[in-house]
Parts: sequence; structure tokens; C-alpha cells
Amino acid sequence: MVGSEKKRSIAALIALAAFVGLGPQSIQAAELKAAHFMPSMHPMDKGVMTPLAGDIEKATNGSLTIRVFPSGELGKGPVQQYKRVVTGVADIVFGIPDYTPKQFRKTAMVHVPGLFADGTVATNKMWDHIDLFKDEYAATKLLGLWANNPSVLITRKKPVRTMGDFKGLKVRSPNPIMAELIKAWGGIPVSMPTTEAYNAMNTGVLDAVMIGPSGIRSYKLNETAKYITTNLPSALDTFYLLMNKSSWDALDDKQKKELDNLTGRKISLKGAEEFRKAGQAGLDLAVKSKVELIEIDAAAEAEFRKAMKPALDAFIAKTSDETGVDASDIVSQLSK
Repeated sequence: MVGSEKKRSIAALIALAAFVGLGPQSIQAAELKAAHFMPSMHPMDKGVMTPLAGDIEKATNGSLTIRVFPSGELGKGPVQQYKRVVTGVADIVFGIPDYTPKQFRKTAMVHVPGLFADGTVATNKMWDHIDLFKDEYAATKLLGLWANNPSVLITRKKPVRTMGDFKGLKVRSPNPIMAELIKAWGGIPVSMPTTEAYNAMNTGVLDAVMIGPSGIRSYKLNETAKYITTNLPSALDTFYLLMNKSSWDALDDKQKKELDNLTGRKISLKGAEEFRKAGQAGLDLAVKSKVELIEIDAAAEAEFRKAMKPALDAFIAKTSDETGVDASDIVSQLSK
């Protein structure tokens, strides 16, 4: 008797809370865990993920929130980001496709040097042709896919003005395409997460880093550099924001609608713009730190382009053979 009365009292309290407008949020509110590997001051946290958390909470009247976990708090190692979202360690992750290159062979075609002037153009092209890539993200819910500006070359001791200067340098490569070009230019490509670049430059494990200019400030590379070559015919990088499928399926229709409204092309262009601003800030910081900025002349650029063409053609052909997809056609569609 007492037990049944207690149950009726609890039910009445829940009903009252719902009536006054407190129940739906307190009982049904969902919190998503968003993981990334950068410090909390990184532009992708400050400019993309943290604003998304605020926007979705406002749009759903608090029924859906996002808690951002920076600096690998949900697991160390940026290479594991894709696995974390697929397995549900995190509900949402920011990551880099080229840390798991076999999964994203078609997305890698976006990195072909010379296709895009900047990250905003590349991001719009990816969303114009999203059907070319979406099967690579089918194990997740794709929330965002964007690009930064083409990489710069940051060197610790040696200025690079010609291809001859490049020869023999141990260079951190941002993606497989650039690794092939580094070899074609006479360098030694080193695959390494960006989070390890600072120490590798300081200790001489690396002679140089190829990275989007936003990485200068984010990873304090101005402290390790004497020179930055800004206009090599280099590749840009791509970035994703992915959601665990079960976490997506667990949302109600309104939550899904509001999250869709805030993501996709919209958040992707925001990500590209944040990288653009951060890239300029990085170059400004380098100048302030007495790092010399170098622009190669037209003759040197032509030499770099001539040397890289066979390697680039071979990379595209290899991708076609390994994926069964016409990679050259992807490049052609992206260039239109």
C-alpha cells in the first residue's frame, strides 16, 4: 500500500514538472560528448565546436547539449579519432581524414595541388560534389567536411628558395599526396601528427614541417623556425566533424532537425574561414617572431611543378587501381 502511494506521488511530481515546463528538459535532456586533440584555444575549438555547443543548446531549448573535450581528454592520439566515433567512445569527433588514409582515399583527391586557391573554394567544391565522398563516411553521420589553405614550408635552419635547397630535408608531410611530392623534390617525407611537430623540430628529428599556416600559432612553430616558404605548389588539408550513428539515431526529430540546420555546408564554411583567419594570424606571428618569410620566384615554382607532375599522376593512377574508382574523374569534377 505504502509502495503504491509512493509511486503515485512520484508520477504526480513528474507530471507537475512537465506541466510547468521543467520536465522535458530535466528528464529527456541529452548531452553529447565531442572530442578533439587540440588545446582549447585552438581555432577549431573556439570558432567551431564551442559555438556549435552553444547554438544547439539554444535551438533545442536545452534538450540537447554538447560537452567539448579538448586535448585528447577522451583518449590520446589523433590517429584514433575515427575509431572513437565509430565505436562510440565519443558522440562527435573532429579529425583529419589523412590520419586514416585507407578509409578516405577519395577525399584525398581534394589535396591535389593547384586545384583550389584557398580553403573556402575547396570546401564549397566538396559540398557541391559531396556524393563523390559520402560513402567514405557511411559508418557515421557526417556533420562537417572542410579544408584549410595550402601548406607552407617551415624550416628550422635552412632557407628554401629553389628545389636544390629542398634536397635532403626531413619534412613532416601533412598527407600522402604531399609525401610523394616531397620525395619528388628530393626531400625525405616523415608521417607525423601535428601535435608532435614542435618537439621534432626542436630536437632535429625534422628539418622542416609542411602544414597549413594556422598551425604556426596553434603548435608554436614560430618558436622552432627561422624561415617559412609561403608559395610552394603545395596541398591543402581536409578535416571532418563526425557523429556516432547510434548517438544520432537516439535524438528526437526536433533535435535532428536543429543539428542538421547548424551543420553540413554551414559549419564547414565556418571551419574554413576560421582556418583562413588563423593562417593569417600565424604568418603575422612568424614575422613578429623574426622568422623570415620567403616567396619563391616564377622560375623556381616552375621547377617544383615540373618535378612533381610524374609523382602526382602516379598517385592518382594508384588511387584508381586501389579503390576501383576513377580518381582522375574526381579531380576533373572538382576542378570544374
